Amino acid sequence: MIKILHCADLHLDSPLSTLDFEKAELRHSDMRAAFTSLTLSAKMNKADFLLISGDFFDGAFASRDTLSLICREFAAIPDCKIIIAPGNHDPYTPSSYYRRVDFPDNVYIFDSPELSCFDFPEKNTTVYGWAFTSEHMESCPLEGFSVENPNRINLLCAHGDLDSGDSKYCPIPSVLLADCGFDYAALGHVHAHSGVKQIGGCHIAYSGCLEGRGFDECGEKGAVLAVADKDVMLQFAAKFVRFCKRIYISETLDISGARSNADVADRLEAFIAERHFGEDTALRIRLTGDVSGDFKLSASFLSEQFSRLFMLEVIDATMPLLDCEKLRFDPTLRGEFYRSLEPMLLCDDAETRDTAAMALRCGLAALLGEEI
Repeated sequence: MIKILHCADLHLDSPLSTLDFEKAELRHSDMRAAFTSLTLSAKMNKADFLLISGDFFDGAFASRDTLSLICREFAAIPDCKIIIAPGNHDPYTPSSYYRRVDFPDNVYIFDSPELSCFDFPEKNTTVYGWAFTSEHMESCPLEGFSVENPNRINLLCAHGDLDSGDSKYCPIPSVLLADCGFDYAALGHVHAHSGVKQIGGCHIAYSGCLEGRGFDECGEKGAVLAVADKDVMLQFAAKFVRFCKRIYISETLDISGARSNADVADRLEAFIAERHFGEDTALRIRLTGDVSGDFKLSASFLSEQFSRLFMLEVIDATMPLLDCEKLRFDPTLRGEFYRSLEPMLLCDDAETRDTAAMALRCGLAALLGEEI
């Protein structure tokens, strides 16, 4: 029996350019801490293999502190075989860290876009994989391949795009995985955990990234912990383990009838308390509903009220309650502006109505000389 810890897309030392300096530094610490928790889990669970399926680094830069941490953490789990398959963000090139850093002896790195393997007879296991050697990889190395010894536990550690034939990031047809003889395909590239699926005799999973870096990576992030045995027939079990220190969440809240920012803050307070959001939460809240036409939502005021969250981003998608009948017959520029937008305000397409409503609100504010 072997234990496998599978992760991918750590993107260590990602620039995080959308955050201010203080929050970016904190997130860099979070990402390193998640990696440390990962290696500690490998040690505590006595993992035989730690599979890192690409994009371990974010690009051409990694700090000296991060590189020292990586080597120190890998050296602390000498009984765990660490297999790395470089991805499109950290390709194996002459100048990459994979060639420049003196990794511990328990680290094995794929260095070619051709399929190759590392064999571990003492574990009855063979780990196959490949490396991106540039930012793109337009063909899959699995065509026509079958594992050499079906009696062993055969693992694939790889970065690629499952069932996306036109992808520039190693398109992998699932039908190939079904026929190759792999017992588990540990994939990287997709930043959301896919769950473990079975196609033919192959169990397949994207672990997802270890830490979300923005609101395009919402939800819990972590790795897959799996157990495999192949005495006669394969026995396989896996579960998702959270390692992220922060969690990005995107929600919508209807604030219809709100008359002040204090009123909105009260509603938002109840919403946050109900969902138990705390200092580990980066929340994007989209505020909707009908509000008074003279009510001005203050995102900065609301953010100040909820500093206990790691981050609060407010999106104003409310609709102003306006006297449309009065505006329709208004002889001034305000009325002319309203009449030009009215077909869009009354159309069947929701996105067009929302856009027209925002344009109306901004335009009327501008005509009054108010801040937009």
